[in-house]
Amino acid sequence: MARSSASRPWREADGTLRSPAEFIRAATELGLLNAVTFAVTEDALAAFDVLDPRFGPDTSISLNIAGVQANDPTFMSELVARVAGTGRASRLILELTEDAMVQAPQFHALIQPMLSAAGIRVVIDDFGTGYSSLSVLAELAADELKIDCSFITNVQNNPVNQRILRAIEKLAHAIGLQTVAEGVETTEELAYLQAESSVDIVQGYYFSAPMVAEEILEWTGPDSKRRVYRIG
Repeated sequence: MARSSASRPWREADGTLRSPAEFIRAATELGLLNAVTFAVTEDALAAFDVLDPRFGPDTSISLNIAGVQANDPTFMSELVARVAGTGRASRLILELTEDAMVQAPQFHALIQPMLSAAGIRVVIDDFGTGYSSLSVLAELAADELKIDCSFITNVQNNPVNQRILRAIEKLAHAIGLQTVAEGVETTEELAYLQAESSVDIVQGYYFSAPMVAEEILEWTGPDSKRRVYRIG
């Protein structure tokens, strides 16, 4: 099935939506990244009240966590405590880059057990952009793997990326990971994935730009012209 972009936009007073890419660096430099993440987490958890009547209690929400945060036990402890306190921990998915999960020993020793105990699922984000080999996948206690858009862009015309994509899919599925193709923007990319790949989920601007919860309800309403596809 399709999945809309997970990045949470920032809405200005005039209604303008700004991508996280426009403010995350500034928030980090000002020491506000953790505060912003906590605010977005609360907003995401509150969105269940809006989304559940339409999509049901199995709806989940993904939240991107920066690598520096993912390996900060103090920050992650507070984040887990806040999420667990809502009773919706099993419905929240944390998206972490492979480097954040592989390169820092404290993630395996401290953070991963904490997330597992709380029932929070973990996704390996932007897979293929880091330095780990495919064999590392078997060591990561993740639920899902998101294949970086660099392998998806114009994939129908790129034999090398096609072979890489197949290799990632086979290994991920062999160890029980669901796969997500990021950055689908054209009909041709989608057609290739449908016909030639075994990815489970696709997401990208082909389907929609980032939206707030209320806009998702309108987008999926009976009069909408949404485009949703099941791949595998």
